[in-house]
Amino acid sequence: MTQAELSHLVFLSEVVLTGKKKSLMEETLQCLLYIVKSLEEIELPDMVVDQIEQLTALIESDLRSENERIQEIRGHLDWNQKNRKNP
Repeated sequence: MTQAELSHLVFLSEVVLTGKKKSLMEETLQCLLYIVKSLEEIELPDMVVDQIEQLTALIESDLRSENERIQEIRGHLDWNQKNRKNP
């Protein structure tokens, strides 16, 4: 990809993000994921690395919380099913 194509993708990504275009979020992430997977290493300014680390921590925290909620719901469902089978 040329720098112009990358710049255009960055622009589109910002439009999707700032415009809250959730219907296009999956496609945007897929494009960015392809680019990131193709790189072995990149140099970024410290400020950008800090922001990425903060966002990564937020994503991980949110996914952990969601996983814990799902496990709790499944535990309650299993408990209810056991009680119905063994009155």
